[in-house]
Amino acid sequence: MLWAAKECGTADFGDARLTQRLVSFVAELTEHPQSSLPEALGQWSATKAAHRFFSNEKVTGKAIYDSHRGATLDNMQDQSMILAVQDTTIVTFTLHRKAEGLGPIGQTGLSGFFLHSCLAVSTKGVPQGILAHRLWTRSTEDKGKRELRRQRPLEDKESVRWIDVTKEVRTVVPDTTKVMMVGDRESDIFDLFLLAVNNHDFLVRAAWDRRLHDSDDHLWHVVENAPVLGQTTIKVPRRDERPEREAILTLQAATVTLRTPHHRKKENLAPPTVNALLVREQSPQDGEPPIEWMLLTTLPITTFEEALPCLTWYTYRWRIERYHYILKSGCQIEKLQLETKDRLMRALAVYSIVASRLLRLTYQARETPEAPCTEALRESEWQALYTATHKTTVLPEQPPNMQTAVLWIAKLGGFLGRKSDGNPGLKVLWRGFRRLHDLTTMWEILHPPNIYG
Repeated sequence: MLWAAKECGTADFGDARLTQRLVSFVAELTEHPQSSLPEALGQWSATKAAHRFFSNEKVTGKAIYDSHRGATLDNMQDQSMILAVQDTTIVTFTLHRKAEGLGPIGQTGLSGFFLHSCLAVSTKGVPQGILAHRLWTRSTEDKGKRELRRQRPLEDKESVRWIDVTKEVRTVVPDTTKVMMVGDRESDIFDLFLLAVNNHDFLVRAAWDRRLHDSDDHLWHVVENAPVLGQTTIKVPRRDERPEREAILTLQAATVTLRTPHHRKKENLAPPTVNALLVREQSPQDGEPPIEWMLLTTLPITTFEEALPCLTWYTYRWRIERYHYILKSGCQIEKLQLETKDRLMRALAVYSIVASRLLRLTYQARETPEAPCTEALRESEWQALYTATHKTTVLPEQPPNMQTAVLWIAKLGGFLGRKSDGNPGLKVLWRGFRRLHDLTTMWEILHPPNIYG
């Protein structure tokens, strides 16, 4: 409960009882991330309280997210640089299509809303929490207007979220911490590159083979004809039915000045200069499409040593895909049975804190394996975990480290821990957390705190 109070205990709804209820919900849902609300909360009275909470107009998603963002900023306060990783996902409600206020999502007969998240990630790859978000629905009136979008001003397009979130994050993160916005091809927006003159840093994957300023040349042609800086190997995480694999990559780089789009010539915009890094896979495994990334950044890239961090940090973009995966496949937010869009969005804000904690714990164990597990688990949790793992009530003087504790939790969820198994995945950790919750509850019953000591 202490960690939950830290994550969302400052949420201001104008009623302290609602804040206390939020903390309680978050703590319970984290222990049962895959369960429905009735299963996670255990009692019908608690489930009714949850529905009243999500129906209360005093409860706002903004207050929940703002509270969590405060905890995120605390997590990263000692870091000189943070990666602000952005991505968009579609939240679809196939089992509850009659919920009021949902909109079309581009697939015939399906409805839902869109979620754009900005995840803070350390330069070592450990997620710190959510820094910003956008939630919206599409109107049925927007359908069929795709051909007109090019002529619309940016502020009237959905893509403006990339610009707005980048600016918002820079204003909330202290000036002592450098912010590097990381995005996929959807973030290849000319206005984003214009932010570089205002000290906004970015690392994005290019989607367009843009023309260059004062030249008939194009982006790809210039960079692929630049000298090779070197080769390196990365691990590509497993996806769907494809196992994790290694990819050998060749790196090339060049500094380029992008031409202003023709339809914006009248604005007299200064053409932005960026550094481009072309990443190409050599000899991919049979059946695997080769990796080819054109990365555009404000960071200097003149040597192989300067190129490597850019490549590594872009691979951390996969962290936000895992975050959205936890929300939808782990927390199963698309199966929530709530009657309106507003209630669903409030519930999503609560589950975002749950997903953020599970994600952070997973990667913290990989990146800082020797840190004490008390950075993520409360005392009764690691003690119950140790007892269940070793079948003894004799506890060590010091708690185990993060890597060991997470491995034990994964084994509670069915992870075998063989050499060929690699690191435990998120699914077994979810199952392990569910068992750990039950074990901890029994441990606390049998070992109540000595309030008179």
